[in-house]
Amino acid sequence: MRLCLTSITLLLLAACGSSPQTHFYTLTTVPSATGRRSASIAIQLSAVHVPPLLDRRQMVSMSGPNSVQISETNRWSAPLDEMVRNVLAQNLAARLSPNRVILPQAPAPPGTASLVVTIAKFAPNASGTVTLQGSWTVLSGDSGASIAHRNFNLTAGPATTADSAAAAMSEVLGRLANQIASAL
Repeated sequence: MRLCLTSITLLLLAACGSSPQTHFYTLTTVPSATGRRSASIAIQLSAVHVPPLLDRRQMVSMSGPNSVQISETNRWSAPLDEMVRNVLAQNLAARLSPNRVILPQAPAPPGTASLVVTIAKFAPNASGTVTLQGSWTVLSGDSGASIAHRNFNLTAGPATTADSAAAAMSEVLGRLANQIASAL
C-alpha cells in the first residue's frame, strides 16, 4: 500500500512539471530607403515556393553543412510560405508606383503580370548569418511568357536569438523587394 501511494505521488508530481513555453514569431515589412519606383506593369506575387524542410511551423536553423536544428519552442505564427508571400508583396507595394502591386489574394485585372519566387535557402546558419537564396521570375499576364528572371543570394545577421533571426529574415526580404523593384 505504501509503495502504491509513493508511486501515485511521484506520478502526480511528474504531471505537475511544465514544458518550456512556446514563443511565436512573424516576419515584418521593411520600409523602403529609396522611396517608390515607377513600374510600367501591374504585378501580383502569385506564388512563393519554399522547400519542405523550411516550410513548417517550427523555426529551422542550419547547425552544420549537413544538419539542421528544428526548434520545438520557437514557432512561426503562420505558415512560412504564406508569411513570405504576404510580407514580400507588401514590401513591393511600398517600393513601386501606387496600384502597381496587386496583393496575393486580391482579384487581378486582366493583363496583370505574375511574380513567382522560388526559395532554396532561408534560415540562419550556425554562426547566425541568415541566407536568402533562390530566384524570381516575372511572367507576362497575357501570354505567360517569362519577362524577367533573376537569381538572388542575400545575407543578414548575425541572428543570435529567434527574435533576431525573424528580424534578419525580414530584412533580407526587404532587400529582395528592392532588387525586384529595381528590375521592374
